[in-house]
Amino acid sequence: MTSTEKAKASVAKFEEFFSTKYKDTVFEALEKYPDERSVVIDYSELEMFDPDLADLLIEKPEEVIDASQKAIKNIDPLGKNADLHIRFENVRNNIQLRFLRSKYIGKFVAVDGIVRKTDEIRPRIVNALFECRSCMRLQEVPQTSNMINEPALCQECGGRSFKLLQEESEFMDTQTTKLQEPLENLSGGEEPKQILVVMEDDLVDSLTPGDIVKITGVMKTVRDEKTKRFKNYIYGNYIEPLEQEFEELKISEEDEEEIKRLAADPDVYNKIINSTAPSIQGYHEVKEAIALQLFGGSPKELEDKTRIRGDIHILIVGDPGIGKSQMLKYVSKLAPRGIYTSGKGTSGVGLTAAAVRDEFGGWSLEAGALVLGDRGNVCVDELDKMRSEDRSAIHEALEQQTISIAKAGIMATLNARCSVLAAANPKFGRFDQYKSIGEQIDLPSPILSRFDLIFVVEDKPDVERDTKLAAHILRIHKDTSIPFEIEPELLRKYIAYARREVSPKLTDDATAVLQEFYVGMRGGAAEEDSPVPITARQLEALIRLSEASSRIRLGTEVTGADAQRAITIQQKCMKQVGYDPETGKLDIDKVEGRPAKSDRDKIRLVTEIIGELGEEYGGRTPKNILITEMSDRYNMSEDKAEEIIKILKRKGIIFEPQQGYYKIA
Repeated sequence: MTSTEKAKASVAKFEEFFSTKYKDTVFEALEKYPDERSVVIDYSELEMFDPDLADLLIEKPEEVIDASQKAIKNIDPLGKNADLHIRFENVRNNIQLRFLRSKYIGKFVAVDGIVRKTDEIRPRIVNALFECRSCMRLQEVPQTSNMINEPALCQECGGRSFKLLQEESEFMDTQTTKLQEPLENLSGGEEPKQILVVMEDDLVDSLTPGDIVKITGVMKTVRDEKTKRFKNYIYGNYIEPLEQEFEELKISEEDEEEIKRLAADPDVYNKIINSTAPSIQGYHEVKEAIALQLFGGSPKELEDKTRIRGDIHILIVGDPGIGKSQMLKYVSKLAPRGIYTSGKGTSGVGLTAAAVRDEFGGWSLEAGALVLGDRGNVCVDELDKMRSEDRSAIHEALEQQTISIAKAGIMATLNARCSVLAAANPKFGRFDQYKSIGEQIDLPSPILSRFDLIFVVEDKPDVERDTKLAAHILRIHKDTSIPFEIEPELLRKYIAYARREVSPKLTDDATAVLQEFYVGMRGGAAEEDSPVPITARQLEALIRLSEASSRIRLGTEVTGADAQRAITIQQKCMKQVGYDPETGKLDIDKVEGRPAKSDRDKIRLVTEIIGELGEEYGGRTPKNILITEMSDRYNMSEDKAEEIIKILKRKGIIFEPQQGYYKIA
């Protein structure tokens, strides 16, 4: 059979296929043409109708798609001569990006990936109309690429000089996007593979950076005119959004039964906590918080389109050598979508999005870690080592869970619906419990206040704990196996299942427990001079933690016990970082890196005395007199007085006109 006969046979088969299986769909699309320009065909139905034709689509997609488009024109009762696109979904030929080699050139493939960047939409000429410069005869030439093909010679006068009539030629929208393989497919140290995807006509403007999609299309290759080398790309045919972040984790019926059996176990919490970073001994509270973070709360969208996040953010501050980085690495591998990044090697655009030039000189956005980690976990190590301008990139992502970009003339808002697990070291090497957390971490209070839980992990000598730790480390070095209570792969599926299937609702019982705790904490600070122990931000964190606790046991309702578990873990955090030894009370300002109430009172007193003594000493207060006065009046130590003076100078409240003298600004 000749190629022409084969093409005719394919057209006839498609005519029969459309007439029997997709008659209503095709006629509906023809009626709406040109407003609707695509017909989506399920590949599995084509396979059942004619397996040979389905196989031919994989091997010679351009010929088969061309035949299907001709078939639609043949069966069109309205005779519109409509150029409908035939798009195929559920194509079996699913290839991982890293395995797309030259043998797939010209084949129909389906690839999963994350959209890294999308370029501008540009016009591509489809039918060029030329005018002969000698005899003015018009000639139409179909175009298949961006390189314009002119007619060889004029059929009227034999002339070889032509003028392109742009306004009368036919154009089509085209856009390129960069697709990166899913993070789930990478093992440690591998660089993610990327490929360009060309989208045309009604496919353009359907993707934004950070989207997770399955793209079906023809793999092609093009020669770069500068380097003379070939590079592959995919000519897109169909885009299927993979909305669920855990789509890649296939959960079988056996897995589901095992998950439900685990959830019914009364000891499920301890099993999950012990299976979180099992190579690290101890730190039960931190592991419990990480377990709650992995399961997460339920995000809510209010009627006024306000979104309340369900993701839990955790900051671990600790002495060197206690395994913070190890915990972060483990979580990034355990989370169904996890990204690990270190503060030293991460810039602001690396976290959010970079504006990059495309090959035509235009600007486009390339997604960073927080955008790629959308609906997953982003682990940021050494958060305190990041430059201050880069840290500011995290502000919006932590609370609003979006990233607003205004760069190179591009204004966009990208989704960053991820949980952030961050680690930081104390500024002076080791943690000092008598200083506020804000003094010891090189992080501004707006960032600290956005973390639901802040843990301080100190490395204090303790005979019993040290004995257990030494035995654990020595055993791991002797025998590299780790006795998992729940295997990591099963735990990943458990987390994926819980987040996908369970959205627990607050019960009256849980609401009463949380309200009683919040009002009780605030009620103890009703006097005028008391510090504020808790704010509405902590109450929202308690709700998220309670929902996560319910999700762990696959509960549909948040019980009073879940609320109590959330309160217990938050109280432990507050006592670690929010306890003010001078007042003996909890102070939320101390937790969030601002001066504690007791320090604010001292700042006021020192300012007042500088003002009083200034009048006495001709506008300049001597330092030694100030320190003596503070000691006599308020029993303030010299170190504390000097610390307050430094804060006042840093805030610009006082200045030093000459050494050893102070004046109010």
